Amino acid sequence: MENKPSILLIREWEGQTSGSGCCGRLEGDFLVCRDSQPAAPEQRAIMERMGPLYRALRDSLGDSADIEVIDPRNFSLFFFLLRDFWRFRVGFGEALKTLARIPILAVVVNGRLVARDEWPDAEDVLAATGVQAVGT
Repeated sequence: MENKPSILLIREWEGQTSGSGCCGRLEGDFLVCRDSQPAAPEQRAIMERMGPLYRALRDSLGDSADIEVIDPRNFSLFFFLLRDFWRFRVGFGEALKTLARIPILAVVVNGRLVARDEWPDAEDVLAATGVQAVGT
């Protein structure tokens, strides 16, 4: 049985991902500042730039790939990476390199870091999966 490609789109979520302490709690869609402007416009811009990439990947691959959007602060990222390191036989050195280089914004395909600090073109991510797009 062949493994479905795994694509991890790593970016910060708008909402809080940890306990709900009284300091720094953020709720909703960040429209909590005056004049209805986002409180963190750089995070909103990152999220909005990821949308076309996600849609292109989903449209091209359908259900033939596992595509996850995950916050880098979410501990489950570690388990997704371990799963992919095992499934796709990523060597120990390359796995450590991927773990050490995960920033707030990254794309990991089959346990290997494909892009960091900016969203790549969908074609580059598709090429890294090693599968043909659905309908081609």
